[in-house]
Amino acid sequence: MKDTTGTLSVHLGAGAVVQCFTYKDDGPILAIDAPGISLSLTNRTPVAMVAGDVENARRLLEAVTTFAAEVERLHAANETAAESAGDVAA
Repeated sequence: MKDTTGTLSVHLGAGAVVQCFTYKDDGPILAIDAPGISLSLTNRTPVAMVAGDVENARRLLEAVTTFAAEVERLHAANETAAESAGDVAA
């Protein structure tokens, strides 16, 4: 059997929805819906969580936190640039 690789790119636009569904007797499902795509993340055995599942969830949290901070930084930089351009135009 050969190794396989794959890549999935989801561009979150204005219509994107990100939700986490939790259930009393089952594992959580992280759902990302964007125009033309629906992506669900869950672990292999939802009821029987193991240490690796906790580690994966923590890595996901770290990555999403970094992503959010970078989006906020770039948004602030764009706002500052737009304000500076407005000052020059005035």
